[in-house]
Amino acid sequence: MFVKVYPKIPRYDHPVVPEDYFETDDIVLVEKFDGSSLRFTLYDERYADAYPDLVTEHADGDGSLIFGTRKSIRGSHWDSLSEIDGALHRAVRCLREGVDTEALRTVHDDYGCPLVVYAENMVYSTLDYGYTQRTIPALIGFDVLPYDAIERIKPHGNPYEETHERFLAFDAVQDILDRITVADAPREHTLVPATILGRPGSAFDPENYKFPTSSLADDIRVEGVVVRSDSRERRVKVVREAFEELNREQFGTQPEEAESGAEYVVATYCTPARIRKQVREMVVEENREFGLHLNDDLHERVVEDIWAENWQELMRLDRSFSPSEVYPLVAKRCITELRKMETNAELNDADPTDIW
Repeated sequence: MFVKVYPKIPRYDHPVVPEDYFETDDIVLVEKFDGSSLRFTLYDERYADAYPDLVTEHADGDGSLIFGTRKSIRGSHWDSLSEIDGALHRAVRCLREGVDTEALRTVHDDYGCPLVVYAENMVYSTLDYGYTQRTIPALIGFDVLPYDAIERIKPHGNPYEETHERFLAFDAVQDILDRITVADAPREHTLVPATILGRPGSAFDPENYKFPTSSLADDIRVEGVVVRSDSRERRVKVVREAFEELNREQFGTQPEEAESGAEYVVATYCTPARIRKQVREMVVEENREFGLHLNDDLHERVVEDIWAENWQELMRLDRSFSPSEVYPLVAKRCITELRKMETNAELNDADPTDIW
């Protein structure tokens, strides 16, 4: 486990959210960005005993920034990019050029222990902020947790019951991010703090909130907002309905939401990893040129792969479906994945087949 997995943020109408939460007077509204989760920590030899073994093993000496995605450690910022998922290359360049490790070491002194910094890796997922038309910061920081707080966090069986107890207050987080950001780093390799959309106090109504345009692009409406309260030690999300519809359109429904047998098959077995495996075979092994045109054959190969690997499970399904219903749904998923690979490869200056 890489230090501390960031707690899940419930929707505003989730049962775990207290009824009087939005009456809290220290609420801060923060833009919710659509990318992928990333966290990092500075290996500081003065606090060597504080780090778990995985961090120590991946550290390339004092001053290494160890980074990971939501649930796994991925390496040190000094690792060769050839060993790192292509979708993380820009984030790693940001850690190299945009994070002041000496400033972060000084912050360790202020808190008497190392810190975990949580950020959004700005890669194309559902919302296209105009990645290939404008320069978007690589990382957007939004939370910080001191190491000495981790062992005192209470474990919970239900992930949505876990609060953000012992995470630093919002203003402290903003201050740390400002201090550790290299001011003259290229914008595409910059770490910036999350954007404040307002401090409404106790006057926030999540059901009637008017979503503004994003701080990254004035022609894109925000994915949603995170409603933070330091006194309640909680984060709650309000996501724009149109974004949720776009997300479903691009990535399909979840298996538990499938309304037909074909939708269930595609939601369960047509995974990004399976699609990308077929793309790599076509480009690397068969020497075909990467592009959206691959989908002419790609979607059929993905269906064949699903059947070859999972036919026994498919034969036992208690849902009926026909191949004619599956093929167009898989084709839609494949073209979405190809577009993501294409955009994120260009954004990260990586080969599309290196996008894991």
